[in-house]
Formats: sequence, structure tokens, C-alpha cells
Amino acid sequence: MSGVREIIDSIKSSIKHSNKLVKSLIAYESSAAQGVQNAYVLDKRIGEIEKVIAQIPENAMPHEVNVWLQAEKTRIDKLKDDFRFQLGQQLKTMFEKNGMKMRGQYPTLRIGLFTLKLNFEFGEAALFYGPEVEKLKSRIPLQPQAIYDAVRQYDQDMRGGIVDAQKLSDNLYAAYLRCLKLLEKPAGDKLRITDVLKEYVFLIQPKQFNVDPSRGHYREYSRLKLSYMLYRLKVAEIDTRGMRLHVATFDSTIDKLRSFWIPDNEEGEGTHYEYISFEPPHA
Repeated sequence: MSGVREIIDSIKSSIKHSNKLVKSLIAYESSAAQGVQNAYVLDKRIGEIEKVIAQIPENAMPHEVNVWLQAEKTRIDKLKDDFRFQLGQQLKTMFEKNGMKMRGQYPTLRIGLFTLKLNFEFGEAALFYGPEVEKLKSRIPLQPQAIYDAVRQYDQDMRGGIVDAQKLSDNLYAAYLRCLKLLEKPAGDKLRITDVLKEYVFLIQPKQFNVDPSRGHYREYSRLKLSYMLYRLKVAEIDTRGMRLHVATFDSTIDKLRSFWIPDNEEGEGTHYEYISFEPPHA
């Protein structure tokens, strides 16, 4: 009886993997409809199909499957070549329609204040703020629309809700004064930007947070948004009370608690700063 049980288990296993193969092929067929645009999706799925095939006994696998597999792998290699050729132009067109310039060459592209690193081997991309200052998102599918959506989302979040420059300056100055008092420093002294920004974030919380400081009432401000806010102040033609940003030493640039990267322009050039100061009030 043990021999029969082994046969039954073997058949069940074969059926299980065969059903899995059918599902994988159906999913593959759906992705294949988009051709070049899904070149790297197809490449991943063909790899998954190969793993399933390896679990099915050779004598149970129709010869046509392996013939199809080899032909499809050759076709995908051609699609990937075509995709690499088309991707850059498609992204450039998509971003330029929204006023965002794209420059650079594979595998590194610069889009406004962001850097995009393309990994053609694994069919994915990683998005960074500035010249790879901070990783924002990894494993973005290597598809024009997916890349475009990721960049646009971070760009909109970064710029969204920014109040007028004078209000920004007033709030930042108030946060600076609070830090001076807490640290018992004299007026005009330079303070860590990160310390002042912590006070700034608490200062601009909604009234509900002051009444009930629960997580649900707390409004988050990412380093990305705060960095862009400081850039706005740098280029604003307003009275910033003699605000000065002090460049970070090389050693401190790798420590996020000590330095803060701020753009110099909309093309993604920028500088790491460690301290901030304002002129003391005139007597």
C-alpha cells in the first residue's frame, strides 16, 4: 500500500504544479498584451514560470512548453532592448508636459530636485531626493507610468501646503528663539538646524494637537518638505531677519542629526548645512 500512496502523492504534486503553471501562463498572457511596456514584468514572470516547470517531472511536461519557453526568452531579450531605447524618451515627454526637466543618462537620471537610479538587471528603479541625498522609494517597477507617478507624488507632497514665504520666516524665527531660550544661548548664536526644525514642527501644529496631543491630531512634516521649505526661504525676496545657514563640515554631512541638505536651485544642486542663525534684534 505504501507504493500506491507514493504514486497518489506524486500525482497530486504534479497536478498542483500543473495548475500553478496554468495560472502563471494566464497571468503572463495578460502582461504580454502590452508588449514592450511590460518587458521587465514579462522577464520576471518568465523566471517564475521556469521555477514552476522545474518542479514538474520532465516526462509529464509537453514538449511544446519548453519550445515556447526558449522562443519567449529570446523575444523578451529583444523587447528589453527596445524598452531601454524607448524609456528615456517616454519619461522625458511625460515630465516635460508638467514642466519638469529630465537630464542625465542611464542608469542615473535627474528630474527636478530628484534623482532616479534605473536597474535594468532587476527591472526596477529607486528614487532619491537631491543628488542621492536621501532614498525616498525603492523597487519602483521599471514602467514609464509607475516611475512618473512616483516622482509626481513626492514632488506634489514636497510643494503642497507651503504657506507664503513671510509666514514661513516668522514661524522659523519663532522656533529659533524658543531654541535659544531652551538651550540658554545668547541672541544671534548659531544653532543646529535639526534642533530648530523640531521646534518649528511643534510650533505649527494645528490647535487640536495643543488641546489633545494625540497621534491623530499630529501633522507630519518630512525632511523632504522641510528641506524645500528652507529652500523657499533662501530664494525669497523678503526680510528674513538676517537668517544665515552655516555649511556643514564633511564629517557631519553623513549624520542626519547634524546636517540638513537644502537645494540651491530647482535643478537639484544643493548644500549640506549644519547650523542656522538670525541677527540679534537691534537695540
